[in-house]
Amino acid sequence: MALFVIYGVRVVAIAIPLRPLDTLWQLDVISALISAAAIPLLGLALLHLAAYLNPDDSALVRRRDALARWAILAVLGFLLLIPVQAYASWSAVSTARTTLTTQLTTANRNFALVREAISAATSLQDLQARLQSLQSPELGIRFENLGLPLAETQRQMLGRLNDIQEQVKTRINAPPPEAIENVARNSIRVMGTSLVYALAFAIAAQRRGQELPLLVELLTIWSLRQQADRSRRGVSGAPDRDYLAQLAPPEDDPTRLP
Repeated sequence: MALFVIYGVRVVAIAIPLRPLDTLWQLDVISALISAAAIPLLGLALLHLAAYLNPDDSALVRRRDALARWAILAVLGFLLLIPVQAYASWSAVSTARTTLTTQLTTANRNFALVREAISAATSLQDLQARLQSLQSPELGIRFENLGLPLAETQRQMLGRLNDIQEQVKTRINAPPPEAIENVARNSIRVMGTSLVYALAFAIAAQRRGQELPLLVELLTIWSLRQQADRSRRGVSGAPDRDYLAQLAPPEDDPTRLP
């Protein structure tokens, strides 16, 4: 039981404060759920082992049965993490691209305003007044009177403006392909791990009133449906009764005559 408590405390510590609409919060919580999932899985396995070794302890068996039913929620939860991880990863890359595009658009608009002010100035005093009214701290431009004629001053200022704009464009770049590939690989790794944990918990999970583990029950139902589909299509195959008989060795068949 201590293992389940440790897992719960670890996940809650990451999840608080709750920000379910925040993509980074979603990725952090998914990472916490996956990275520590072996802890409750080990606890559930130990509980099954204890109940197997001591079947006469009714309290232990009831606890095992109760947690085995709760494990079904763990199966569904880890399966649900697969689409959530895919969406969160895609959303993170999309948000980064949108933010960079917005920053570049804003910077280009500011540069265009400054360039227009420089070109439209009719005197040095007019040029200084226009730049003072448009100067933006984000641009990092501080033009001063260079003591040159207006045309030469405008030419040098436009040249400096172009250099600064190129520097800004260099800093504001879309995520490189390597970064996107890393996000994709990490997302695939997390989704694959989540599927493995879902199958692992399905082995230890049981529905109420069922003797078989959930995974075995689902595989059996799937196999029977495959047999029924082949029978309806006229494909030769063993009947369902023969298939069920194959699940146990012949010597365990009570209807088999010596």
